[in-house]
Amino acid sequence: MHATRQTQETYAITVVAHQRQRHFQRTANADLFIEMLFRYRDQGRFAVHGFVVMPDHIHVLITPAMNVSTARAVQFIKGGYSFAVRKQSPGEVWQSGYHEHRIRDLDDFENQRIYIAKNPVRKKYADYPHVHTVFEDRLDPTPEHLMVGPKKHTPGAEAPSGRDSGSQG
Repeated sequence: MHATRQTQETYAITVVAHQRQRHFQRTANADLFIEMLFRYRDQGRFAVHGFVVMPDHIHVLITPAMNVSTARAVQFIKGGYSFAVRKQSPGEVWQSGYHEHRIRDLDDFENQRIYIAKNPVRKKYADYPHVHTVFEDRLDPTPEHLMVGPKKHTPGAEAPSGRDSGSQG
């Protein structure tokens, strides 16, 4: 049984492909992952605020539903994708575990969105199609629980370069 949240929280999650294989280098795999991510979002499992699907790992910025633990949200992401891709790509997809960073405030949220969006740039992938900046119209807004004070998130707004808060990418 998974714990029910007492407060709304947002997380930056990093998940790495099995043995850092470049599983998502195949466009069909990256597209399937994005489709699956939005399907679980549309089912109300979590809100999606940002993501990037790199060749060997993914970053997502999500707010799990109040009745969904962070571990369960990651299970939807990893397990849902593994189930969907198993016919075309048998074998292990993910390394065990994941890295999670709880978003502390609006500045942290914005820095994580920028860090995720700039991941392909840091890896020198020009015009990378598997990043949330291509899907801005489908992203969920900044979570209300982070909207304390006058500062509001504006999609596409630039801020100082985000730090690597222990992410693997």
